[in-house]
Amino acid sequence: MKVAASVAASPPLEPDTYIYEVIPFGDRLVSISSDDSLRLIEPQTLQHLPGCTSVHDGVTCLKPIQDRGVLTAGRNGVVKCTDLRTRKTVQEISKAARTELTSAQATVTLWHVDSRAAQKPLLQYVESHNDDVTELSFHPSSSSILLSGSTDGLINLYDTTITDEDNALTQVLNHGSSIAHAGFLSDHEVYGLSHDEIFFIFDTNDIPQGEAYESAHAFGDLRPQLHCEYLVDLVRSDSTAPVFGAGSHRSACSMLGTFPGLLNLSARHLDLISLERLPRWSFNTSNAVRLPGAHGEEIVRSMCFSGDVSRRYHRSLQLLSCQQSNAIFTGGEDGIIRAWRVTEESVDAGRDPPTKIEGQRKRYGPDKILEFQDMTVFDDEAPIGSTPAKLGSNSPMVVNIASKYLHDPNVNRD
Repeated sequence: MKVAASVAASPPLEPDTYIYEVIPFGDRLVSISSDDSLRLIEPQTLQHLPGCTSVHDGVTCLKPIQDRGVLTAGRNGVVKCTDLRTRKTVQEISKAARTELTSAQATVTLWHVDSRAAQKPLLQYVESHNDDVTELSFHPSSSSILLSGSTDGLINLYDTTITDEDNALTQVLNHGSSIAHAGFLSDHEVYGLSHDEIFFIFDTNDIPQGEAYESAHAFGDLRPQLHCEYLVDLVRSDSTAPVFGAGSHRSACSMLGTFPGLLNLSARHLDLISLERLPRWSFNTSNAVRLPGAHGEEIVRSMCFSGDVSRRYHRSLQLLSCQQSNAIFTGGEDGIIRAWRVTEESVDAGRDPPTKIEGQRKRYGPDKILEFQDMTVFDDEAPIGSTPAKLGSNSPMVVNIASKYLHDPNVNRD
């Protein structure tokens, strides 16, 4: 197992403030945090650039749009489009429907955003889930296919060209446990990870259209298999295998009570482990990379990798294209973003090199997620520093909002 060394750290935020998400933005990083702030970060030094912006009352999710702005949403039901050249909000949906469970219904809403009809939903699917919607993802090659996951244990696939919900719901995948993360591994393969870290892969080619499907490649609980306490979901690029972040944040002695058979479990680390088809999907731990110490006793909430620019398959893991070659960036509940570089050193999976990273753990909190498609929000010809163009009828955007709970109150991560 290769080892990555910590080479830089951002200034810490105020006590009890932690990083929700870190994403790539051109040759910069952008983060949101529990103080409801949006920050632009220089990736080589990890210093905060001027112009920290308060974006939401309870900001929970972040996604880049083109190369000049980001989309954010919060617990107040608002979606904002922010131009990072000016740090100004250029578009806002102020009446975005929440998708927590209401009267046995949880709604998936799609918005076609322009200056005249931003508040009117394009589509709403209100009957397909009977508990909180936790995940949304568009198909990697067919922009009209939308995936949703829910705490009701179902992963649904919709054809968004169809307005009637019964006909739009093309496939139902029954994971059986509350869905924390879900997405596409390929054009016909879907993964689901539950709040208690149970992992499934479904092949949609084997599923009759419109019928519930329960059979899948079942991995079971990944924690004892990957020697970890929690997963930071999955990312895949166009040129590399999908990668899981598998983290542990307690001492080895305390972990023995949870997984008594894992006597070689190393404390406080984050492992990057690829999911490969050999020929069946399996985890390749032989080429894993360990981040020793990670964020101490704190949970890692977000990661970025330098190298290939790829499609983003989930809100918590992304690939980053920047000048800091072969770098890994992590954001944690200690309010710090760290940069790592892979070294020539190797380590036994059961031992970590010495580390001085310390901190105090906080539990996961509620979050939300955005997924969007076909965005034309900013004038690409406008120079940096200029006034951004206003949204018009030729600026389509489809936005989907869902409630995201990274901590299930019925699952003990402590």
